[in-house]
Amino acid sequence: MSLYSICCGNFHQLRNSLGSSCSIRLLKYHRGLICRTILQNRGHKTRPICTTILARSTRKGSKQSFSNSRHLHGESVESSIEVFRQPDLQHLKSLQCYNIQEKVSGVRIDWPATILVFDIETTGFSRRHERIIEFAVRDLMGGKNSTFQTLINPEKDVTNAYIHGISNSMVCRPDIPRFGEFVPILLQYVWSRQMADKPVLWVAHNGRNFDVPFLMYEFQRCKIEMPGDWLFVDTLPIARQLVDSNGLKLKSASLEKLREHYEIPFAGSAHRAMQDVTTLCYVLQKLTFELKLTIPHLLEKSFRVSDIATARPAK
Repeated sequence: MSLYSICCGNFHQLRNSLGSSCSIRLLKYHRGLICRTILQNRGHKTRPICTTILARSTRKGSKQSFSNSRHLHGESVESSIEVFRQPDLQHLKSLQCYNIQEKVSGVRIDWPATILVFDIETTGFSRRHERIIEFAVRDLMGGKNSTFQTLINPEKDVTNAYIHGISNSMVCRPDIPRFGEFVPILLQYVWSRQMADKPVLWVAHNGRNFDVPFLMYEFQRCKIEMPGDWLFVDTLPIARQLVDSNGLKLKSASLEKLREHYEIPFAGSAHRAMQDVTTLCYVLQKLTFELKLTIPHLLEKSFRVSDIATARPAK
């Protein structure tokens, strides 16, 4: 089955369940519950890491609590997370530019990988010297808690707020997690979505030159090894294969130009992580259909962090 066929069903769910599906935003982080020296000691005995998520349901007056356990080089982590609806995505329900069936078959699909579309915002362009300040991801499988986003404390000044609108006052605060504190929660989220014995395929636009190197260096600073079953695919070189109605290659394959090319309505703030994730999800649907790409095709185009680490020195 093609990726487009699978996406049709899940994007139908995306459009029609935005009011009920969850997006997770990190609100408060209790750093006292992390033993940083244990996270940095690679020789320490593996201990279970418990992530307790206290969530407020979209239903008034109701609350939910989720508790999960995984083994990692660390101790207990606890966070307070709000589950909420995203008003800026509501209008996507009315999208008419996709030929999506009104009813999705309930047949179980055996995906060859868990596909996560993600995006980051940073303090600048240097992967070695700058930091991630926002992270957002959507699991294409859909369902409850399929989206996850959070601001991240970079522990340095944000000098490019004019690009994404994220200021020092928004992230340089004690209640915003630093990346080392965010990693266990990210790993827990991925583990909760990952299918047994299947790799995780991370999708990002210009991911090879930007998102993935930033992620790699943030993990290295935390002295935490990125899981070996994480693969990455960059949609930018794939999009450069597209041609316009005259048979000519597109002048630009930027995410914004692709959004215009596919006539995808714009919602939310430009250059914010979740907005770009949502746009890329729709672009990916159209892109894979037009180029007749399947999930195995994307896996063939994927790369590992080690491919970046050995390619060239980081800037």
